[in-house]
Amino acid sequence: MNALIDKVFKFFHRFSKLVKLIDSKTTMKYVVRSVFGALLISLLIVLLPALVMINMFIYTKLTFLISIFLVMLIMGWSFLYYYFYYKLLKNYHPAIREINTKIPQLTESVFVAIFFLVLGIVVLSVVF
Repeated sequence: MNALIDKVFKFFHRFSKLVKLIDSKTTMKYVVRSVFGALLISLLIVLLPALVMINMFIYTKLTFLISIFLVMLIMGWSFLYYYFYYKLLKNYHPAIREINTKIPQLTESVFVAIFFLVLGIVVLSVVF
């Protein structure tokens, strides 16, 4: 059990070091550009399937199933957003290309996806 806890602490220590390193090499201007660019690209990708799913709510027998798929789509959006965020950040800052951004990307995506999962469970439990 202690070995698992040590691995988790080492992972989060490595994650925090990578985030601090990335933050030290970026500027506010390029971070804002990356955020807005990633939001735009990821929303455009997710928008069409979301609109199709929302229009399928006319089938009343499949409402719960479609709601679950919609929550999964929103959870997947967080992975898309952070993928494009770090991709754009690497394009703006050549110094970041050498840094392994996969750990912060996946860790932050998982945190946001878990938040959306909990929010989706709460909303679905209230509605149904």
